[in-house]
Amino acid sequence: MQLSNNERIGQSLTLLSQALSPYVEQKMREVYGNSWFSQVNLCLSNKNNFNRSNEEIFQDVSALLTIINQRWDKVFKKYLSSERYLINELIEVRNRWAHINGFSPEDAFRALDSIHRLLVKIGAEQEKIVDAHKQIVFKLLTQKQSNFAQSQMSQADEQIREQLKELLEIIPFQDARLLLRALTHRSYMFENPTKTQGDNEQLEFLGDSVLQFLAGDYVYEKYFGEQEGQLTKKREKIVSNEALAILAQNFNLGKWIKLGNGEELTGGRTNPTLLSNTLEAVIGAYYKDSGIDAVWEWLKPMLEQLETLKIEPNCSQVLNDAKNTFQHWAQTNHQQNPEYIVIQESGDDHNKVFTVVVKVKGMVYAQGKATKIRDAQKQAATLALTNLGLI
Repeated sequence: MQLSNNERIGQSLTLLSQALSPYVEQKMREVYGNSWFSQVNLCLSNKNNFNRSNEEIFQDVSALLTIINQRWDKVFKKYLSSERYLINELIEVRNRWAHINGFSPEDAFRALDSIHRLLVKIGAEQEKIVDAHKQIVFKLLTQKQSNFAQSQMSQADEQIREQLKELLEIIPFQDARLLLRALTHRSYMFENPTKTQGDNEQLEFLGDSVLQFLAGDYVYEKYFGEQEGQLTKKREKIVSNEALAILAQNFNLGKWIKLGNGEELTGGRTNPTLLSNTLEAVIGAYYKDSGIDAVWEWLKPMLEQLETLKIEPNCSQVLNDAKNTFQHWAQTNHQQNPEYIVIQESGDDHNKVFTVVVKVKGMVYAQGKATKIRDAQKQAATLALTNLGLI
């Protein structure tokens, strides 16, 4: 049968009295010699100890702690200088225990820790038994804290699941909090810093990488044997902002995005770039939540659908093509891929602007500037082609 916290503390206080009894007698004898017990009685004169025997006094942990406290400066300070607070604390622990006031796991752990510290300080072998009691209570305490944390997380998860119920039927996240973060635009986080766990930009970065990989694998398998340039064009078509925006609109993703007031007023929920970026964040979050196989199972039918659509190119697609075109030029003329380098970041954390230069064999061909690194890269590639007279 498992001991209660009160029982563990009671047993530990008994062990403490067994250890303190010879210790206190020894230290008192060293200072007072044969008159040491008279000093003991003086220390306890206010505790009605006149009819108690020597043995009874030295079995009482309260009496032993009181003696140490009363003769602190003259006897015990040089041995226990940093443990004075423990003596006063343990007197309170003993009084609380004597009056059968229940101990919470937190209070029990602290009491047992204090008893253990004092036993270690005086070199008592009883410290091992008390340490065992302490470890058991610590385990119970961590279980309690873990259960509480899990309960809080479960409640939060349930609330989010209720809010995103329709979307979760389309994308079956295990951890709904990840989906919520993927839907949180930086404008919302900036306006509501205490209501979020962060924005979706890191998840967008991850999702872009996952999408590029899966789309690359998809076109490689489907068009095996075609030239690299053709495969690249097919991949770029299905991962373009326009294509992703169409996918996002197909399941009304804009309805669920958490936007700041400014983005809301300027039509952020229907902005193709914002929809595309958010979908990438959702893909990144789903990858963290359920793994690459789950993402592929969800995404593959949509990639097949995109191939059948006629997607009108816009400025974004032209920029994408510019990177591919400039890369082809660099490989043909210099046998080397372009290198894109961020040379400056400016602006506030929620509204950064990145300046990127594009180099080939150490020579700078152009620079671009945008609020996203990849857009700055595309801009730099376009300007480089313009400078070369290729567009």
